[in-house]
Amino acid sequence: MNESHEMKPTQKSESSLSWKTQFYVLCFMLVLALVGMGLTQALQKGAWEYWLFVVIVYGALGLWRSTGKAKQDGLPVKQLVGRTLAHWMFLLAFLGVVMLLERKQIISRDGASYVALMFLALSCCLAGVHFDWLLMIVGIVLTVMTITLATLEQYTVAVWVIMILAVVAAATYYFFKSKNSDSAIETFKS
Repeated sequence: MNESHEMKPTQKSESSLSWKTQFYVLCFMLVLALVGMGLTQALQKGAWEYWLFVVIVYGALGLWRSTGKAKQDGLPVKQLVGRTLAHWMFLLAFLGVVMLLERKQIISRDGASYVALMFLALSCCLAGVHFDWLLMIVGIVLTVMTITLATLEQYTVAVWVIMILAVVAAATYYFFKSKNSDSAIETFKS
């Protein structure tokens, strides 16, 4: 009977560690997107190289999370890796087309930036549907950030301040929530 009581806090701490890892990965992905949005607005070239880097990082994180989940669930990993790589490679190809259209001055730099962000958001949502739910959250937040940035462009500084405050508030909330759950676990152990 004692063994079952001892296992529950361990299982709970392992799942809270998993949630913390997921939260940090989500924050990291959103920070990369925020930096990209800032660079896109600040640089004349539109920060294409940075966005290609972001796609590679997003793809690597998605691949890491989905293969780990597949291994845990006992699913075939090789097929999942192929599908995941194809997913992100198609995004890179579509971003290349947008970059080509922008370089040939068929669409403006701002328009190309918004299209590229929406492609990234859509790809994250689709990856969330097929591979890992965390990417769906990233895709939804990227969509909201893109709409906000596009509609409130004249208030760019205010939008950045609001987004930063929202991220800080969410991180603070999560930090205090995890501290309270950690202290509850310690109380349960003793």
